[in-house]
Amino acid sequence: MDLTALFERYPYLREALTAFAVIFVDFCALIILIAAGRERRRGDRLWAREGRGYMLAMGTTFFPLGAAEILIGRHPAADIRFDDTEISRFHALLTLSNGQWTIEDIGAQNGILVNGRRITQPRILRQNDQIQIGKRRLTVVRGSGKDVTA
Repeated sequence: MDLTALFERYPYLREALTAFAVIFVDFCALIILIAAGRERRRGDRLWAREGRGYMLAMGTTFFPLGAAEILIGRHPAADIRFDDTEISRFHALLTLSNGQWTIEDIGAQNGILVNGRRITQPRILRQNDQIQIGKRRLTVVRGSGKDVTA
């Protein structure tokens, strides 16, 4: 079908089709944004249920695990920051997935020890696991900081 003749016969048809295409694309984008918002709210509720109450303890200092991903390192953007030259700028990444926290070495020069063993791949963390990053020793605990279960 030759559209050129049709466009010559109805000069505003091209603009009308273009406007329809733009409206259709905008409508699709709106649907995607609504679906993404719902999925994010669903994910936030799921995260709140799965990850609630875990933290890292270092003596009397507690670091709540308040996000699905937590960066540990020396860099100012790290969620848990240590000012220690034995700790890399981006040392470790804690991730919550399916109700389980994992720790991963993300290129740290001195590595990470979990329960005295160096990890080379992501490792699932359990309550009372001991994590050593540089000279810092952290323990995975459950509780609010005042009420801690070791």
